[in-house]
Amino acid sequence: MRIRRSLASLVFVMAACGTAAARGSGQVGITMGFPASIGVIFHVSDAVAVRPEFAFNHTTTESTFFTSTSWTFGTGVSALFYLHAFDRVRPYVSPRFTYTRGDASSDAIGASGATSTGTAFSGSFGAQYSPSSKFSVFGETGFGYTHASSKSDASSTEIKSNGWGTRAGVGVIFYF
Repeated sequence: MRIRRSLASLVFVMAACGTAAARGSGQVGITMGFPASIGVIFHVSDAVAVRPEFAFNHTTTESTFFTSTSWTFGTGVSALFYLHAFDRVRPYVSPRFTYTRGDASSDAIGASGATSTGTAFSGSFGAQYSPSSKFSVFGETGFGYTHASSKSDASSTEIKSNGWGTRAGVGVIFYF
C-alpha cells in the first residue's frame, strides 16, 4: 500500500513539474535511463541540474502449491554540475543518492514475508549530448557505496550488507 501511495505522489509531482515548465520557470525534461528508471530533470541554472528518479518492480509467481508476490520501489536524486560545454556535448560531475524498499510474501506452508531496504551513495562523471533543444542522451560512470538490510516477518533476524564498486548508466531526456 505504501508503494502505491508513493507512486501516486511521484506522478503528481511529475505532472506539477510539467505545469511549472509551461510557465517558463527553467528547462525541465523527462528522463528514461538504464539501469531502469524514470525521472525528471530540472535545470536550476546553466551550470546545475537536479535529476530525481524512481523505479519499481512487481513480481507474482504462481504454482500448484503456492503463490508469492514481491514489490520493489526505488527512488533517487542526482545533482549534475556541468563543466565547460564543447559544442553540443556537456560533461558533468554528479553526486547521487538512492533508496530502495522491497516487500515479499508467500502463501506457502511455513513461509513468511520479508522486507528489505537499501541506500546508496555514488559519484559519477558523465556527458550529455544534445542534438536538438528537445532531446538529449547521456552516459555516466563512477564509484559508489551501498548499504542494505533484510528482515523476515517470522523472526527477529536481520541481515545487513555493505559494499562498494563501480556504477554506470545511460539514458535519454525529452525536454518540454
